[in-house]
Amino acid sequence: MSRLTYLAASLLALSLTACGGGDDHGHEHADDGGHAHDADGGHADEGDDHGHGHGGGVVVTDFTDTAELFVEFPPFAVGRESPFAAHFTRLDTFEPVSDGDVIVRLSGGGAAEEVFRAGPSPTAGIFRPVAVPRHATRRLVTVELRSGDVTSVHELGEYQVYRSASEADASLPEHGEEQELVPFLKEQQWKVDFATAPVESGRLSRSISAPGSLSVSQNAQSVISAPAEGQLSAPASGFPDLGAGLSRGEILARIAPRLGGDLDRATLVADVNSTGAALEAARRDYERVQGLLEDGAVPRRRLDDAEAALQQAEARANAARARLNSAGGGGGVTVTAPISGRLVEINASDGNFVSAGDPLFRIVNDDRLRLVARVAEADLPGLTVPQGAWFKIPGSDTVYDLENLDGRLVSAQIGVDPRTRTQPVMFEFRNPGARFSPGTSVIAGVRTSEGFTGPIIPASAVIDDAGQDVVYVMADGENWERRVVRIALRDGDQLGISSGVEAGERVVSQGAYLVHLAASGPAEAGHGHAH
Repeated sequence: MSRLTYLAASLLALSLTACGGGDDHGHEHADDGGHAHDADGGHADEGDDHGHGHGGGVVVTDFTDTAELFVEFPPFAVGRESPFAAHFTRLDTFEPVSDGDVIVRLSGGGAAEEVFRAGPSPTAGIFRPVAVPRHATRRLVTVELRSGDVTSVHELGEYQVYRSASEADASLPEHGEEQELVPFLKEQQWKVDFATAPVESGRLSRSISAPGSLSVSQNAQSVISAPAEGQLSAPASGFPDLGAGLSRGEILARIAPRLGGDLDRATLVADVNSTGAALEAARRDYERVQGLLEDGAVPRRRLDDAEAALQQAEARANAARARLNSAGGGGGVTVTAPISGRLVEINASDGNFVSAGDPLFRIVNDDRLRLVARVAEADLPGLTVPQGAWFKIPGSDTVYDLENLDGRLVSAQIGVDPRTRTQPVMFEFRNPGARFSPGTSVIAGVRTSEGFTGPIIPASAVIDDAGQDVVYVMADGENWERRVVRIALRDGDQLGISSGVEAGERVVSQGAYLVHLAASGPAEAGHGHAH
């Protein structure tokens, strides 16, 4: 849990500037600590959604795993109302919490626990519990949110409860030197696409950008041809639909074949054994060549030849088995799925006559895909051994990291294509829920061994401000510090920062340009405060 605690006196001038000094921003400015009171000393009615002034008090921003709390309250005095303006934001959506209850607890200091609670105010995201402490001692202040699936407990630290209001007000510090901050209020944040992210400390690798594509391996797809001449018929359930998931061995069709009268069962059995042995030999040869290719010992065309030979051997073996099955009866040759996957092509019609070798179906198993990045020849000296990869689909800013998809390097030393002057680098990764489609063109990034260790922020946090790379760092939940940063390297959607931010700080990760506009003037950012 991280917490930024500020005495509001140090932000007084900034807050007043943010509000423009006018009454049209929903503030009540008073001399008693920033909260409007009735003439008789009672707390003013806040039913009009006002009552959140900036005349002085405690300002705390605190995070849990589920919520952000930005809260303001005056110093405590025995018997005096201390109204809290508690702003709660969900961290999964960065939207205001619109329902539930907020509980303020004062505990410790040798006195009984005091509990104060409130429901939501007319402004979504703001809760206004009022604490009236009874004991002059140091108290641990805890604010708890209970709202549907969100429970968030914030320990704000210890605060003194003074014996009198005058003593409490006198505890406020004198105005110090003001820090130049940019106000961007919760009500503004909640109305736009806005998010923040912590500055993490970690390691990134430099990436080489390259055009790429997604595909499946040859072993993960199969073209099913007619094993014999005859009349095609659908199974009892009909032909499967395009895109349907199939299991290995599932019946796809039947063929009533025309077999020559000179064939006997012994010959067919021998043919099955012969083609089966040839298939096994072709498979071993393919695996051997694939290993040689990964070691750079053979050219790519040698693997292509081995793949073609494997497919031919597989077709002959399937045809031999089909002829044997037909000779044994059973209403013709059964066409089955040789692998599990999705049906992506169908060339079969019930009742049609087909010739042996006619393509009927194509099945692709896209549980795992391959990313082929074509690295430019000029970038190869800095590549050495690839450390991983990521990709983006053109038109989208979303980065998919193969590290999160059980990715692995398949081959990197294939050689430079003399036509494109690029070298393909191949990775394989998991494709959960068939999220990505084979054949998709992508923008790939291949990680090198060159790295950076230090502060890391999302790339979306940086904006170009007159040629400078700028981020906005949280001072509190509604005030931001403009920082110029130096980018060491980019890795996917993350940036390594050599100067400008430190681990543990928090930056605007979405909506930074709106904060930039707010720095130029309230009108540009749609200023307004409805506390």
